[in-house]
Amino acid sequence: MQSLAAKLDLTAQAHQAIRDAIMAMDLAPGTPLAQEDLAERLGVSRQPVSHALVLLRREGLVVDRGRKGQMVAPIDPDRLLALYQVRGAIDRLAARLATTRLDMSDTPSKRFQRLIKDGWDACTSGEIDALVKADLAFHQAIHALSGNDEIERTAAGFWPHMVRSMRVVLEDSKGHGAIWREHEDIAEAILSGDPVKAGHLAADHAERTGELTHQRLSRP
Repeated sequence: MQSLAAKLDLTAQAHQAIRDAIMAMDLAPGTPLAQEDLAERLGVSRQPVSHALVLLRREGLVVDRGRKGQMVAPIDPDRLLALYQVRGAIDRLAARLATTRLDMSDTPSKRFQRLIKDGWDACTSGEIDALVKADLAFHQAIHALSGNDEIERTAAGFWPHMVRSMRVVLEDSKGHGAIWREHEDIAEAILSGDPVKAGHLAADHAERTGELTHQRLSRP
């Protein structure tokens, strides 16, 4: 008989695999989700897939299709706008706290330099995967530097939704440079130890990104 720990591990693996596929748009919005097909694809039984889909429904990444089963949740522009508004408040706090945790070493400076370089390299390549990865890494670095674990835990809930929207919005290359210039300004304010400016820039960046995302996703 399979142990409870083994069952939970298979559920966690199935959940992560399906979640990753949704975030990568390998499972696009509106894609029907048949448990049998997913189980075969992942090489597991239906049970861990069923449990994984329950978790994904709670996260808002999977929705019902009436009597037809379940599907990947559509991208909701209004929900994204609301999430970005919440992220604005979180990013303000994270940036402010980050300025108070700079030590005498140059570790944060080197880390931000690397993150900014990765971002500009992604802009040059224009590869969506690289752009999304670099953007995510930059903001998660600020959350981690804040030293507040609750910020990272809270943010973990909205990243999957934002990553999906980013893959759509970043198809327009015209805004790539502006995004990374704003990231540079935020990093500079944090490293200079100015909590008010860092918080303002971080919040403004998130809120403006939310508005642009809502506009882009709301186009017919």
